[in-house]
Amino acid sequence: MDFLQNLTLYQTTGVLFVIAIIIYIALNTTLKQLCIQINKTNNQLDDYLIKAILTPFKALIWFAWVYLSINVLKSEIVLLAQVNNHIDIIPIFIIAWGVIRVISSIESYLLKHKNNTNKDSIRLITRLIKILMIVSIILSIAQYLGFSISSLLTFGGVGGIVIGFAAKDMLSNIFGGLMLQMDRPFSIGDWVRSSQFEGTVEKIGWRITRIRTFNKNPIYIPNSIFASIPIETPSRMTYRRIKEVIGIRYEDIALMPTIVTEVETMLKTHKEIEQSQALRVYFNYFNASSIDFNIVAFTKTTDKYEYQQIKQRILLSIADIITKNKAEIAYPTQTLYLQK
Repeated sequence: MDFLQNLTLYQTTGVLFVIAIIIYIALNTTLKQLCIQINKTNNQLDDYLIKAILTPFKALIWFAWVYLSINVLKSEIVLLAQVNNHIDIIPIFIIAWGVIRVISSIESYLLKHKNNTNKDSIRLITRLIKILMIVSIILSIAQYLGFSISSLLTFGGVGGIVIGFAAKDMLSNIFGGLMLQMDRPFSIGDWVRSSQFEGTVEKIGWRITRIRTFNKNPIYIPNSIFASIPIETPSRMTYRRIKEVIGIRYEDIALMPTIVTEVETMLKTHKEIEQSQALRVYFNYFNASSIDFNIVAFTKTTDKYEYQQIKQRILLSIADIITKNKAEIAYPTQTLYLQK
């Protein structure tokens, strides 16, 4: 301190600048060595965090130099005295910037390295945290500048009501998107179906959800709609159901019990049919041109292509059973009687 007191104000500022450079170089070297050691670990989250805080730390060093320099020179330069009255708020910005960078780094890490996480929920949560951070900074600055926080909140409440009425549909869509992220009835990549649309979910946004139909056309659906209509998510099914009605001729009615029994036995011994689920084969209906029996069973696979292959093999096996019993599959016929 005695050394600094013996120097002129500008020399003191220069010395502070040299000290800041030394600290900057030391910090930069230390963090680089730390990064080298961290890169040797399997966990990559610490890599993201170090990179996030590195730049704000450097900014704090230079702010400390500027702050001390202004305090040294303010007696010589009147303008710096006025700047000194408001410069205290800058660390709030730097710290908030650092926190936002850390949040963004955690988001990037989770989206890139965690395949089992819900990416839409991660994006939503991180955005909400950033918004809260920005609102908190604005309120802190307002309070620092002498504004009444309670008055701002009251004005914000009244303004919120007015905006709420003016943007009712937009807000309902935003809250609908929030509910989609919380309840997660479907995610990106899921196959969804309703009475109004069917396709694959491509994007769940704040206001709308984009669904790509099977003819490759995009549909943009406001999020509020999902709160008022039932949504089916076939891609989350546990098994796929085979449900068929097969008719044979009225002439073969005596063979119906044998055919039904053999078909049921075939299904119960089929390795691709899930035996823990409902399995039913029964004579059900006297139709106009046939007598019908129903088949209900579930395949183990949920893949659509594999399901269609399994279903094809089962239907061909049923046709073989009908043929083996000297019966025939019925088709619509009409009998015309001519009077002589």
